[in-house]
Order: sequence, then structure tokens, then C-alpha cells
Amino acid sequence: MNSNSRQERSLQFLFVVTFLCQTIIGVVSITIPIYANILGASPLIVGLIGSTGGLIYSFAPFISGAVCDRFGKKRFVAAAMILYGSACLLYVLVKEPYLLAFVKILEWSAIALFWPAVEALIAEFGGPKLEETLRKFNISWGSAMIVGPTIGGALISAWNIRAPLLFSLFISLSFGLLSLVLIREPDKTKIFNKKPTDDPKNDVHTRYPIMAVVASIFLLSSIISIILALFPSYAIDLGIPPFEIGLITLAFGVARTVTFFQANKVEEKIGKPGMFLLGSAFLGIASLSTFNVSTAFHFGLCFLLFGFGTGLSYAASLAFILRRWGSTKGHAAGIFESLIGLGYFSGPLIGGFVSEYAPNAPYLYGAALSLIVFLIHLLSKHAVSTN
Repeated sequence: MNSNSRQERSLQFLFVVTFLCQTIIGVVSITIPIYANILGASPLIVGLIGSTGGLIYSFAPFISGAVCDRFGKKRFVAAAMILYGSACLLYVLVKEPYLLAFVKILEWSAIALFWPAVEALIAEFGGPKLEETLRKFNISWGSAMIVGPTIGGALISAWNIRAPLLFSLFISLSFGLLSLVLIREPDKTKIFNKKPTDDPKNDVHTRYPIMAVVASIFLLSSIISIILALFPSYAIDLGIPPFEIGLITLAFGVARTVTFFQANKVEEKIGKPGMFLLGSAFLGIASLSTFNVSTAFHFGLCFLLFGFGTGLSYAASLAFILRRWGSTKGHAAGIFESLIGLGYFSGPLIGGFVSEYAPNAPYLYGAALSLIVFLIHLLSKHAVSTN
């Protein structure tokens, strides 16, 4: 078997690991807020539990992304999966809601090891065809978010609150060990000589304001963290059963995956600046709509819009960052994931505080934030077009 064949098999296995890891993250993400609710946590405590993971994720990926460039990325992938399994085991043993926050630190430390290493490997395998490889990567983990929360809700309804955690424990430990054997890293001497930013088509990556991209990353991660950390508990209080909550989240995953699938075609028509604008517009409309509804059907429609908005913003942001810092893939991926972590920290924290005044107030915050980011991109697009 030649080197290209081995690397192709490694890439395909990496897509599988990405799918499975995001699946169990989706399973756990719907389980923990419901678990906290069962243990008697208030909306503020639920928000604080969610923001704990975001706090870790706001700086840990930056460190792990830089370190994995030096020590090998497949080791980080394997260690992350095994560490995530350990967190699932500890979740099973927890009896007090405040202890969930401490386990959340371990869970998100594992995630901080996983994503920069995986995204760096994906970028290295992709080379000049980065956008196409990222499209497949985004479809892989995006489709996992379709099945993950649904599996979590179904396991809770069919058995008990600990069943999804045991399921995630088995998957993470099994594929963590397999990653050490089946992932073959690309030859570094052939990777770092590639300069995709030299392509005139990628001029937007040097001309478009980086702070506008940072604003979109902060927005999409804040919205995602609010709907994943706070919405399940909010929906339970409205009388929506766990399985239906899983279906609502499924709508979010379907819309985001469809958006990933069509991302390259959308970019050809409206460009990355247009994707940023459209993404923030969808997120604003979805947030404002969620503020005013209370039934599973209407929540499902809102979550479709959330999926379209986050899909557009995420696809444009990740490609932009990896192109901008093209020579050190782990470092670039770490920057991207740490920026996401800032939103994951602030979203549940701010959402949890404002929900003390009204349980639907976090979505009004999301609408206001979306409007601000939309205006930033509108001004940035105008500034680039006039230069």
C-alpha cells in the first residue's frame, strides 16, 4: 500500500472518528441540562454548568493546537477520546448538581484536545483543496449533531438519565484506542510548503477585517451554547418530553448539515462576506422567533433557522481562519476553537443570568447580538468593496 492510499484511509477514518465524537458530544449535551434539572438545579445553575465548559474552551484549544503541531496530532485525538470517556463515567457517579460543573471541566478539556488536532489533520490532508475537504469534514460532524441529541433523548425516555452517558463512555474509549492504530499523519515536509493564500481567489482572507470574523465566531458559538446548555431545561419546564426535545435539536442538526453540504455553492454565489451576513441574519430571526413561541412544532421551525445561520457562519469562519494562518494548522485550529470557547463561556453565563428575570430572555439577547454582528459585517463588506 503506497503512502497516498494510507493517508486516504487515515482521512476516511478521521471522518468516522469526527462523526462519532460529535455524536457523543450531542448525546451528552442534551443529557446534562436535563440531568441538572432532575437534580434540582435552577436555570442560573444550569447556565453556570454550561459556561464552565466554555471557560476551559476559551483558552485550552489555543494551547493544545500549538502543542499538537510539535508532538503529533493522532496522540491528541486518542487521548481526547479516552479522557472524554472518563468524564462520562464521572457524570454517571454524580449525585449533586454543582458537581456537574467540575466534571464539565474534564469533558471540555477533552474536547479542547480533540478539535484542534482533528481540524489540523483535516487541513493538512486537504492542502490546496481545503474548502472541499472542509466541506466533507463539516458534513461529517454536522450530521452527527442530527443523530446525537435524538439518541440522547431516546435513551433517556427508554431507560434512564444515565443510559446516554454509558453509551458515550463505550464509544469514546473504543475509538480512542483505535485512533492510535489507524490514523497516519501526513508528511510534514510536504505540508508546510503549500501556500494556499497565494491564490488570487483567496484575496478576501487578507483584505476582510479579522475582527468581523471574530464577531461571527463569537455569535455562532454564543447561540449554540445557549440553545444546547439552556434550552433542554427550559423545554422540560414547558412540558416538552425529552424525545421531542431531541427532535427539535435534530431539526437544528439537519439544517446545519444541509448548509454545510451546499456551502461551496453558496460561497460561489455570494462570497464569504455574503455568508457572514446571511448567517447572522438567520440567527437573529431565529432568536427573536424563539423568544415568542412555546410549542415543540414552532421550536422546531426556529431551530431550522438556527441551523442555517450557524452552518453559514461556521463554514465561512473555519475556512477563513485556516487560510489566514496557513503554515501552522494546529495553531490556526486552536485559535478558531478558542474563539468558539469565548462564546461557549459567555452564552450560558449571560443566558443563565437573564433567564432569572424571564426564562425566554436569553433568546432576546441572542437577537440583539445577531443584529450587532450583522451591522459589523455590513460595514466590513462595504469597506472591502470600496477599497
